[in-house]
Amino acid sequence: MNRTEYTIPVRLDAKTFRRFSRFDALKLRKRWVRPVVFALILTAFALVALLSGKAQAGMIAAVLLVVGIGLPLVYFGFFFSQVNVQVARYGLDKPRRVYTVVLNADGVKVTNDQRDEAAVQVPWKEVQAALRVKGCIYLYVNAARAFLLPDGQGSAPQEEIWGYICKHMGDRCKGE
Repeated sequence: MNRTEYTIPVRLDAKTFRRFSRFDALKLRKRWVRPVVFALILTAFALVALLSGKAQAGMIAAVLLVVGIGLPLVYFGFFFSQVNVQVARYGLDKPRRVYTVVLNADGVKVTNDQRDEAAVQVPWKEVQAALRVKGCIYLYVNAARAFLLPDGQGSAPQEEIWGYICKHMGDRCKGE
């Protein structure tokens, strides 16, 4: 079927939002790398201190290990805590209608369903990327803003919507 317009009234829930947050921060932006490198460096220094055999080496190694492992744990704990705060702030414990996305030949039109605002129209050439992950399409209109298109919420099957997006975006579409 060759449709010219697809409408997706997006209802977000906590699970979809959490999955996107993990994907965006940890997989796409790779924000896990620095804390892990930090932990590895301090662990290496702790091992060097222990192998030196000097007095107080055990205490220095213990402090380095506590800091090297503790700070990354705090970082990740804070990240997941903030995601939970956002879930509560947006009231996503129950699925909630947040915006409507209309895909047409001109581009992507997004209407906020929670506030009375003007619709945003983004031409296809300005849409940065479309990423297909399990259960959802992430449509990045710029580096800092993405619209989630969960499976089964559009006016057509998700495969058809994904094909339409890829037809307009070409190599900026990436599926998993």
